[in-house]
Order: sequence, then structure tokens, then C-alpha cells
Amino acid sequence: MTKQPADPPATPMTVWDVLLLVLQADVYPILGNEDVPVALRMERAALQHAETAVSSPDDPPEFARWLKALRQPGIRQDEREEVLGAMYAYFDPEETP
Repeated sequence: MTKQPADPPATPMTVWDVLLLVLQADVYPILGNEDVPVALRMERAALQHAETAVSSPDDPPEFARWLKALRQPGIRQDEREEVLGAMYAYFDPEETP
């Protein structure tokens, strides 16, 4: 019996990429009720990558705080909005809501 090759291990994402995925989920267009679960799944998937995300020496300390806050179960809506606002200001200061 021949052994099947195992799937190669997935390369961990960078913290930068995980945060960008969270922002993509946040701006996912909610045109109807069916879009809400899609956006939530996108955010959950992004935050799952956070468990193995690799930091860069150039990452500001805010990156770790933002991921920690967003991964908290039961984060209050005002706290979540504050974190997302800071992320928008960092990644796209011209388009900050």
C-alpha cells in the first residue's frame, strides 16, 4: 500500500494580512439579510488566521492589541467600533469614516 502525500502545511498569514481581511469583512456590502452571515463568516475566518499569524518586526504594537480585542468573545460594540476605527485610520487614513 502506497502512502498518500500529506497536504503541505499552510503558510501562516501575517498579522498585517489578517487585519486587512477583518477590514474587508467589515466593508462587505450588506444589501440584504443574507449578506450579514456572509460578512460574519468572513470576519470569523480572518480571526481564525490570527491564531497562527506571524508578526513582523515592523508591526506597530497596536496590531497585537487590535487582534487581541477583536478575538475577545463578547467584545462590546463600542469597543469593536473603536478598534475598527483605529485600524481604518492606520491602513487608510484618507478614507477613515
